Amino acid sequence: MEVADEGCKAWKNCLVPVWVKFFNIPHEYWTKEGLSYVASAVGKPFYANSLTETMKRISYARICVKIDATSKLIDSFDLLMGEGDEHNNRESVEILVEYQWKPKICSE
Repeated sequence: MEVADEGCKAWKNCLVPVWVKFFNIPHEYWTKEGLSYVASAVGKPFYANSLTETMKRISYARICVKIDATSKLIDSFDLLMGEGDEHNNRESVEILVEYQWKPKICSE
């Protein structure tokens, strides 16, 4: 059995898979590439569940994302939409994020 030493240094550079729900995704991002782009805001997209892939439930997308166990997890982020106007102004949409599980981080 591995025992973590002082400060839980064993978590450093450790990617853990976590199921994440993303709410308020615009319709045009409901593609494999679009969902991957959205999920990359919190980590490395790994797998989407079947309801998300087939768009049978579009109230949220559920994606398994590899997350650095030492990183701060966000609850929301702004997704910039479109190409913008002549002044490079772009509309944004707030994406809400919910984690099924969060790794416990020990303080250093």
